[in-house]
This record gives sequence, C-alpha cells and structure tokens, in this order.
Amino acid sequence: MRRLLVVPALLALAVVPALADPPKTETIKDRASYIPVRKYAAVQGKAIGVLFNGRDIVALDGRSGPADALTFSTDGNSYRWVYVPTQGNPLITNLRLPVGDKGETQMFPALDMANPKSVVPWGVTEPISLVEATVNGGLGSPASESFAGTSFKVLDGTKDYPLKVNQVVADLKKQYADHLKAIEKDIEKAMADAGKKALDGKTATGPREKSELMHVTWLSDRDVLQVRYRTKISDGHYTVTKVGPNPKVPPFLPPPPQKGQGNGVNFRVAPPPGGFQMKTGVTFGVEFGRGYEVNKKGEVITIQDLPFEAFEQKINAPVFGPGPRPVPLPPVRPGVQPAPKPVDL
Repeated sequence: MRRLLVVPALLALAVVPALADPPKTETIKDRASYIPVRKYAAVQGKAIGVLFNGRDIVALDGRSGPADALTFSTDGNSYRWVYVPTQGNPLITNLRLPVGDKGETQMFPALDMANPKSVVPWGVTEPISLVEATVNGGLGSPASESFAGTSFKVLDGTKDYPLKVNQVVADLKKQYADHLKAIEKDIEKAMADAGKKALDGKTATGPREKSELMHVTWLSDRDVLQVRYRTKISDGHYTVTKVGPNPKVPPFLPPPPQKGQGNGVNFRVAPPPGGFQMKTGVTFGVEFGRGYEVNKKGEVITIQDLPFEAFEQKINAPVFGPGPRPVPLPPVRPGVQPAPKPVDL
C-alpha cells in the first residue's frame, strides 16, 4: 500500500516547474547611455532584434516618419527604420542603401515601410516581436539609420526562444506602474527638493506634467531581452504677459504665410493681432526609471534602477492664443528626403 502512495507523490514533484532565481539588482551609473540617442552599430546579414513601433525613441534622434512604422533595435542601439520589399504599388522606388562595411551601396527597386500590415507575409503579427532579420538581402549594413529587411523569421514563442515578447513587455509595464505607486512618497520628496532649489521660495504654478519612454532591445551576446522605462515629472513657476497690442514676431518665427505655407510650416491662418504673449519662468522636475532584463524563458533576471536626478530650465517663450497656431506639415517618406522640421511655439 505504501509503495502505491509513493508513485503519485513522485509524479507531483516532477510536474512542479523550477522556480527562477530572484533577479539581481543594479544601479545605473551611466545615465547618458540608459536610453540610446543616435547610437548605431554595423549589423551582419542576419541580425536578431526587436521589431517594434519605436517612434518616441526615434524622436530623440530628431527623426520622424509614418505613425505606424515599425523599427528595429539590437544590442541596445537606437531604432532603425526598416524597409520591406513589395510586389504591389511601392511607397519607395529605386532606393540605394549602404550595405556591408566597405562603403558599397545596393539598389532596392520596390520597397514599403515596415508596418503591421507589410510584415504579415513573414508571420509577424504581434505589436512587439523578436525576429531574425535578413539585412539588405544578406549583405548586412554599416552603422546607419535604416536598412531593407528582405525577410524575417519570428523567434519568440519557439522552442529555442520560449518567451513571448509582447506579453513580457505588457507584464513589465504593469510591474513598472506598481513600482511607481510604491515610490510615490520618494517622488514627491524629490519634486519638493527640486522645486525648493529651483524656485527660491516661490510656489509652483503648474501644470505638473509627466512623460514616459520605453526602450526595448535584444542583447544578442547574452540572449537577453532588455526593457527600460524612463519617467520625467516636471512643474514650474510661470508668468504670462502680453507684449503690446501689435507685437513684432521674433525673427526665429516663420515669415508671414504665403498661400497657406511658410518655411516648412503649414499655416491655417496667421496668429491673430494682439494674441502674442510671453511665458517666462522656471521649469523644474526629476527624471528616474527602471530597467528589466529577461532571459529566453521569460524570467526577469536583472532589475536596473535609474536614480532620481533633478533638472531645471529657464523659460522665455512666445505664446499664441487663443486662436489657430502653426502645425507641422505631414512627414515625408523616411529615407527619400529629410522631413521638414516643425516649429515649436
């Protein structure tokens, strides 16, 4: 009887999954490289990385493109535009891209931007995917902002790469939100300290603003998914004053609009007379974050904390309103010609 009872017990032990070791913790010391800015490296003809809509990170490099464009990052580098071959009506024709590492170029006759629809033929269906990309037809690419992904192989969710990147990132986003709640008192103290130093006894007028960036990449030397979050919270003391009934527009603003356009900026109408104001004061705030490293099984193996750092900035900027304001022109196709720079008023 005893012998029969032992067998189910052994079977139960066999199906219990091995518990992952607690993740190690680290403190980020090099803030400048925590989220990359214009950091590119050469890639071989086959490259493993994350395919993802990284437009917020791309904006750090001063670049813009279609709202649904997918980008590629590997080894902690900045996101690259990715073009894909097409048999239909191409968005881009006869585009020459740098290939290899000897200064050569290759002509690609018919390309589209990688987006959720254009990558479906290769089985890419998730918003964030780990893929092996064939770069420029297998020729590779030097350190540049874009390449042609001539084919893709989805890796996550396979036998060799069991993690499902999209789900992992969703779970980590929740973990980071919980982390922010847990350190609310620390955030408030850091903001109070920053405001005390920046405002010299004045009271903040607001509004308080919060922004968050997420950078996702694959570290191929260790087979690790790296997900990093950076949060900025800002407040300030501001004064808005009217500058005369018919103020002169400062020279850094565009000239009067001509037939609806002016200096790369699309004007619906010119700013209304008497609507010109100046906003002056001090912006202050704190920046902080947390990063996660996840192994191929989907287990968090490292947590990286980006400590609080205070910042402040003096503001002296024109304000137009109420009334229509200049808005940027639609961005042109990346890789064909540079997009016009929007004017920030």
